[in-house]
Amino acid sequence: MKIKLLTLAIAATPLFAHADDGVTIYGKIAGDISSVRSYTATGSQSSVHVDDNTSRIGFKGSENLGNGLTAIWQVENRLHVDGSGTDTFASRDTFIGLQTEYGKLRLGRLSDYANLDMEYIDPGAYSGVGGQLYSTRLDGRLNNAVRYDSPNLAGFSFTTTWAADEKRANDSNGQPTNNQVFNLGLSYEQAGYFAKFSYETKGDAKQVNSSAQTGAVKNWWRVEAGYISDPIYLALGFQTVNGYLGVSSSKFVDSPGVVYNVNVLNTRLAASGQSVSASASGQDVKTREAVLTFGYNVGAWLPYVSLTKGYDVEIGGSNVDKTGYTQYVLGTVYNLSKQTRAYASYGRVNWGGNGVNSESSLNLALAKYF
Repeated sequence: MKIKLLTLAIAATPLFAHADDGVTIYGKIAGDISSVRSYTATGSQSSVHVDDNTSRIGFKGSENLGNGLTAIWQVENRLHVDGSGTDTFASRDTFIGLQTEYGKLRLGRLSDYANLDMEYIDPGAYSGVGGQLYSTRLDGRLNNAVRYDSPNLAGFSFTTTWAADEKRANDSNGQPTNNQVFNLGLSYEQAGYFAKFSYETKGDAKQVNSSAQTGAVKNWWRVEAGYISDPIYLALGFQTVNGYLGVSSSKFVDSPGVVYNVNVLNTRLAASGQSVSASASGQDVKTREAVLTFGYNVGAWLPYVSLTKGYDVEIGGSNVDKTGYTQYVLGTVYNLSKQTRAYASYGRVNWGGNGVNSESSLNLALAKYF
């Protein structure tokens, strides 16, 4: 069915072109082969992966409506070169909107600011911990969203995004929950220097978690700053996440990614003889991470190193000892052409204390942009 839909969309492209100022087909085909060691609910696990690296195909266009007003649209779809995907059509950023000299307004399924406009700290393509797996874990897309992008004024710009909670599911007391999302993005870019800030808050997270018991993000923010101008690539980041963890079978549950790795947290608590009660789902949980990425262009090569510090998880205002991590990534990007890149990286995450094995990933990736 998905192949039929895609074929129909491509076949219909000339029809759209008659009405619009132009229809563009774009995308990326990318994949990697990697040797990954990860820490799961059953302990350390090693395997060889052939993975997709966010391949996609998209269609976008515009129509000049006159008086400086332009209608814009986009339909973007996830692809999987490894055959693992179950995505529906329009699974990535898909919207209809208007654009003027005063900014751009879109509605649909839209990336939050961190996902679309940041991630300078993570230049690679990888599986596992071959890149910033943990520090970018919350970057994503919002359904039922409206986003405004301001014009650029002397290097400064901002965005605001609001996503409605159309379900308003009832909690355990029969009260409707509120899981709407608000995201603010601030940016400054000038002569290679940049500074970006994203803040996201998600309604009444405590009430949402009391209903689902799967974890809920209350709010999170990240700042990235640095200097990127040939030959220097320098990016620094700091992130804080606040939320709640669910409880099931006397263990923490974390569907959205409030903490780095909930399996590590549960292992640490068990090793220290601590049990998890149902009331623990009402405690505030906080994580903090700092990232430094530095690279230096040499011809077509960009070798880089990333160093990350994940601080101990804080639950109910107290640090849980040995629940943080340190990570290093050694990688390189090689530009085979303007549209084709090769990637290689090795990453390792060390968890504090004994009892939890380190994680690692060795990756070779190839990406073709069109």
